Amino acid sequence: MISILLNWWLDIIRRYDLENSVGFLLYRTAMAFRKALDLELRRKTGVTFGQWKILAMLSREDGLTQKEIADRCEVEGPTLIPIIDKMEKEGIVTRKVDREDRRINRIYLTTKADATWNSLVDCSMQVRKSSIRGIPEEQVKIMRDVLEKISQNLMTDFGVDHYCNPTSVTSSAAASTNHQRKKAKL
Repeated sequence: MISILLNWWLDIIRRYDLENSVGFLLYRTAMAFRKALDLELRRKTGVTFGQWKILAMLSREDGLTQKEIADRCEVEGPTLIPIIDKMEKEGIVTRKVDREDRRINRIYLTTKADATWNSLVDCSMQVRKSSIRGIPEEQVKIMRDVLEKISQNLMTDFGVDHYCNPTSVTSSAAASTNHQRKKAKL
């Protein structure tokens, strides 16, 4: 009996077409974007992709704590510290102790970061332009809409926010949503 179940399971695994699954295609595309942007940024500005993510976050909300940056970048604090150390040494960010809690460091952009911002955005735009070359704008819009819908579905069903942090959605709410979907398919 165990042999039959094992063969059945192995057959399912073999038939799963990983290379054409939506998740794998999204992952592979995201990795290509990341590598292309890292190469472009390093070549034209000397900034790494990891530094770019921090600068982009701070450009939207300057003065984030190291913990907030680590959470949003999905890295551990000890991984983030050397990146911020290097950025501070290069003069593109500065650390300031929080006024209310001296245990907390807040990270701020410097005027040097502001001066290089347009070059960073140009690199990003170049990668974006290369990525959609030969694709009609109508298809690009459809792709964005579909990706947004996939993201919303996953965030709703698995109770995470845009930074993949748990939200107040409980697992029973997610289970209820899944149950309703299964029922609708019947």
